Amino acid sequence: MPVRELRNQEAQHDSGAILRSHGRDAVQFQLADRVMTLAVERGIGGDVFFLPSALRWDDGSPVSDDDAALVRPVIEEVNAFWGSAAEFRETSRE
Repeated sequence: MPVRELRNQEAQHDSGAILRSHGRDAVQFQLADRVMTLAVERGIGGDVFFLPSALRWDDGSPVSDDDAALVRPVIEEVNAFWGSAAEFRETSRE
C-alpha cells in the first residue's frame, strides 16, 4: 500500500500528501506547504468526510484541479491503511 505512518494518527501517501487527525471532528490534508482542514464524522468501520463544493486551502486560496484530484484517493487510501472505509459528502460551505 502506498502509505506510511509518520506518527500516531498521521500518515503520508506516496503522492507526498499527508493526512492527519485534527481534533475529534476534523482531519488535515497537507500537500507541500498547503493545508486544508476538513470536517469528518467518525463511525465504526468507516468515516464520512465533508468536502466543500469549492475546495480551498486554509489560507483561503483555491485548490488547483491537479491537487483537488488527489484529495479523495489519498483520503481513501490512508483511511484503508488505518483500517477504515471513507465516504464523502459534498457541502455547500466554502
